[in-house]
Amino acid sequence: MFLLARIVTLAFDALVAPFGSHRLAALLAVSLLGGAMLAVVFRATSNQAAIARSREVFKARILEMRLYPDDIVLITRAFGGALAAQGAYLKHAALGIVVVLVIAVPLFVQLEQRFAARALRAGSRTLVTATLAPGVDPRAVVASLSGAAATVVDARPVRVRASREVVWVVDVRDRGRHEMELRVGTEAYRFPIEAKESCRAIGRRRSAGSWVDAGTQVGLPRIAAGASLAGVRVHYPVARYRLVGGELSWLAVFLLGTLVGALLPARLMRIQL
Repeated sequence: MFLLARIVTLAFDALVAPFGSHRLAALLAVSLLGGAMLAVVFRATSNQAAIARSREVFKARILEMRLYPDDIVLITRAFGGALAAQGAYLKHAALGIVVVLVIAVPLFVQLEQRFAARALRAGSRTLVTATLAPGVDPRAVVASLSGAAATVVDARPVRVRASREVVWVVDVRDRGRHEMELRVGTEAYRFPIEAKESCRAIGRRRSAGSWVDAGTQVGLPRIAAGASLAGVRVHYPVARYRLVGGELSWLAVFLLGTLVGALLPARLMRIQL
């Protein structure tokens, strides 16, 4: 899973590289392209003729219910027919829906990792939290965090025994991608802190020992199996994007772009969605 996630991440890096630090443009472009691609894939993997027939039957049954509002027998029969038509639609669209979901999940993960948060700014402060493996006492183990000259790490971390966490305050003095080194005993874990706007994945957290996390947490390096470190979390601000007269979350921009991107080929190619 980690290797697959790495390949997908590199592909997305190449896709968004031309946009540089223009994050909104990259998010919109990928969303529009993704919506168009998903619509075309759905057309190729679903029974379009059968879907069209099911939709027409459904419309006819709904119209029948409106034409005979006082006849309980006809309404009941029409309602049953509408449900049957919806069932037929799902049957003929099932393969297309499954294939679209398989493609949409990595697309969603990649965009969430890149655009849900924004990079830190020069002069800002963040927290780095290390979660230790079960059985490792955060008050007894030697744990430290260090970085380049552009970062200043408070040498007095907060150690929480109940949650097995060690928390450092990090001051970011300059823009850039700053490499940090977290040491737990003799083990070292290196990861970046993003302090420069780009379309790269922003590594906010990484957990050890989970194949799901390996596929969904793509911004930070993998933690070695059996390590004393069980997880790392870097706190970043939530990103907002100015669009259509307001500030939207990345998810709202993604849904809007995907919808618009899907509607255009659907109209041109007469795709039954």
